[in-house]
Order: sequence, then structure tokens, then C-alpha cells
Amino acid sequence: MRKYVYGLAAGVAIAALAASWLWAQPVTQVALVGTECWNAGQGPGGPSVGALCSNATAGRAPDVALTISGSFTVGATGTTGVSVTTNPLQSGGFLLVTAQPTAATVTHPPNPVSDGAVVAYCNVSNGNFATAVVAFAANANQTVATGVTAMTAQAARTCTKVMFNLAAATWYQIQ
Repeated sequence: MRKYVYGLAAGVAIAALAASWLWAQPVTQVALVGTECWNAGQGPGGPSVGALCSNATAGRAPDVALTISGSFTVGATGTTGVSVTTNPLQSGGFLLVTAQPTAATVTHPPNPVSDGAVVAYCNVSNGNFATAVVAFAANANQTVATGVTAMTAQAARTCTKVMFNLAAATWYQIQ
């Protein structure tokens, strides 16, 4: 009889836990917006420090609409030189430039940059950029390939794209 009482008590305890802890939580977000990241998990050398982000798994890149008002570094924290932070673009993405910029230097994202990362500088306005003097610069331990054009004269609704080659630590213009 004693075993039956212990078994019954254990069963009641498990049922109580199931009723309070094991119920599925309601899902409030049903779509990925591209900014969600998860710990990358266990690697061959032990636990890894890094993340897998939904924009990479969905084959899309983040974008930031901004107005350039001075020199800045893509992907750096802070908002100096731009109207909004470009921090989401640390691993590449689209800078959607909404108005003709003034003279500025746009520095590419700092290391580490993944191989094949693309940063696009897009004129999303309805007018051509004709007098802007916006140059592109490499970050520390990187280079910009010869002939990479700046946003000095960029047609409306066009992009200048650069891609990072990790082996050469160089940004190459691809569009």
C-alpha cells in the first residue's frame, strides 16, 4: 500500500508540473523580420561564440534608410555622419540613401567580415546624385580594390555594390 501511495504522489506531482510548465507558450511573432539571431552552438573546438541570423538563412540582407551628413563607418555603433545607426549592416546589407549626400567618406564594416559579404550603397531618391563627393574607404586590415567608384555621380534608383573577399581582405566592386 505504501508503494501505491508514493506512486500516486509522484503521479500527482508530475501532473501538476505538466499543467503548469509543460504547456506550450503562445506564439506572438509568426514571421521573421531578419534581425533574429541564435547562438551558433557547439563547434569542433568546443562551444562557439557567434550567432546564426535569420537574414543569412533566408537569403536576404538587412537594409537601413538614411541621410548621409558626414563621414561614417558602416556597421559601427553610433550615428555620427548619418541620420540613423548602420549597426545592422555589420555583415553587409543595403544603405538606402534618401537624399543627395554632402562630402563624406564611407568606411566599410570592420573585421570580422564574412567572405562574400555585400554592401550596397543605393540612391533611392528620384533624382540623380550629381555633385556628391562620397568616397569609399577600407577599414583596418582591409583594402579597397583599384577602380572602385564612389557615389559622386549616381543615377536615381541605382546601387553601387561591393563584395568582400576574405582571402585577399579586399572589397571589390561588383555593380
